[in-house]
Amino acid sequence: MLSEFVPLGEYLSVREEQPDATAVLEGTIPIVAKVRFADGAIELRPTNTTQTKLILVRPGDILISGINALKGAIALYPSNASTDIAATIHYSAYSVNEDAVLPVFIHEYLRSSSFRKRAVAQLPSGIKTELKSKRLLQIRVPKPSKEEQEARIRALFAKRRRIAELYARRKPEGAMILGRRVTVAAEARRAIASRLAEFERDILVEYKVGRLEDYLVCNLRHGISTPCSADADGPPVLMPSSTTGFVLDTSRVMFAVSNSDIRDDDYLEPGDIIFARGNKPDQVGNCGVYEGESGCTTFANLFMRLRIDQKQYLPWFAQYWLMTPCVREHVRKFTKGTGPSIQKINGQGVKAIPFPDAVPLDVQTSWIKHLTSFRRISSRVELLQVLQAKELEILAERVTDEAFSGL
Repeated sequence: MLSEFVPLGEYLSVREEQPDATAVLEGTIPIVAKVRFADGAIELRPTNTTQTKLILVRPGDILISGINALKGAIALYPSNASTDIAATIHYSAYSVNEDAVLPVFIHEYLRSSSFRKRAVAQLPSGIKTELKSKRLLQIRVPKPSKEEQEARIRALFAKRRRIAELYARRKPEGAMILGRRVTVAAEARRAIASRLAEFERDILVEYKVGRLEDYLVCNLRHGISTPCSADADGPPVLMPSSTTGFVLDTSRVMFAVSNSDIRDDDYLEPGDIIFARGNKPDQVGNCGVYEGESGCTTFANLFMRLRIDQKQYLPWFAQYWLMTPCVREHVRKFTKGTGPSIQKINGQGVKAIPFPDAVPLDVQTSWIKHLTSFRRISSRVELLQVLQAKELEILAERVTDEAFSGL
């Protein structure tokens, strides 16, 4: 059990230097954009213009955000860095007394829950404003030997390497698959996409292809532009995010401030498909089948409503067809915009979507059962993989807590 405690000022000394203004403007000394909460890494600004006073940070310094210190915004600027950097006065830079503490140890400790608990207990009324050096350096912390510091850091890094290996096996990646960006469980969604490609090939072999407009019972209808809020008294309005991943999430709604300009035709009927026409590139073409009550829910202006002829086609057959590769490619081809972040497809592009002709209802039913069953299984696999990824994140936090247990 540790019995010796010392002020943090025994380990750290505040650096009270300012960067050369010319070097900052010329870009020789870059400026810190932020210190990440997740890992304490430093991100630099792409430009060096600033209206705020700056402090100097030298290689080997600890850089602490006065505003977000206890959220993890504490960095160790590498001792082998090739240049000094600058930060705004909302940060403080500290040199490390390496005779008393290992820089990597004090950096990890300051980001740990053990230090947060000590800091909160010793600071009057917690931290309601910026944590300045005068208060920070008075916090009393344990004084383990350098041998103990080395042992704790060695054990921590060994466990982190093991967790990193588990992450690597899952090969997390960022990819847009079937209308949703995923960083884990990408293979589960790719499996669904593969089955949809098989569905498309089989249908195209057996049936001719027409245009979507030939199978609608009424014209496309844009959603409403009525002002909405989260606590208004009007009817629910489905928001563009509600069709993310080609699943209609009816909880993603706002409420119309007034229903005076909402017409009867603006409400959805069971079997209607709402189709996202823009404006984010990742949303264009996402769609979902409405299965709620008649005449209760409407939809935002960035949607179009497709009302399929249900005497000829089952809504879920149309939904799955709109997810196939040939339709996704058609949507991309007809999507236009004023810039990379603002993209839309117009009504003519939607009407021209290729759509299979005269598919018997029993064939539609068979494909719906098959794709729905496969999608449910894949969704369960995806959910399990997401939960396991979250468990790894929790494990990473726990190994840090364990590394500084008792401190």
